[in-house]
Amino acid sequence: MPDDEESKMTALATEAGRGDVRSETADPAAKLFQILDDLPETKLLRAEILDGETITLSPTPSGLHGRNVRVLERALGPHLPSGTDYETYLEIRLPEAGRGVVPDFFVAPMQILKTKNSWIPPDDVLLVAEVVSPGSRTVDWELKPEIYAKAMIDLYLLIDPVKGDSTLFAQPDGERFGSERREMFGAKIGLPDPFNIQLDTSQFLPYE
Repeated sequence: MPDDEESKMTALATEAGRGDVRSETADPAAKLFQILDDLPETKLLRAEILDGETITLSPTPSGLHGRNVRVLERALGPHLPSGTDYETYLEIRLPEAGRGVVPDFFVAPMQILKTKNSWIPPDDVLLVAEVVSPGSRTVDWELKPEIYAKAMIDLYLLIDPVKGDSTLFAQPDGERFGSERREMFGAKIGLPDPFNIQLDTSQFLPYE
């Protein structure tokens, strides 16, 4: 989740007043997704549906945040399962749950990533990762684990430069993750199948 030291902006669904969007018979989640899809493209803001009711816009991430994402890319890139790749700016959408999230980093089959849409379903996502910023701790620690567990994504890696540690959530049951392992920066944290590596966290940069 990018740094939002500036005020986080939320766009209420009622702000997009199109005739088809305002239909009283339309599904609320479908209307919100339509508004999300109709937003103009921008590299300055990241748009997500985190609570099922609002579209949350987060500003451009800090340089430190970006460096930590690059560290993750370099560490995991050589160990990606065959036929997969990583992505750093694509929405994972859960229509039934009314959620749409844009992880800092995730791994999925290349065939799935070669989509003409701005989003993919969560079904084949192998791992998601977020890098915590001072203003995103509640979202990354409380909202995102629930969203990713409901999406049945096997692994959620949370890099927290604020606390100086990394946490791996695993074994989702459709409601929550069944296991949680935390290591301070400098230690190694094991990623199970299909990665099978000991991730060296010593290269991550903490917030001073």
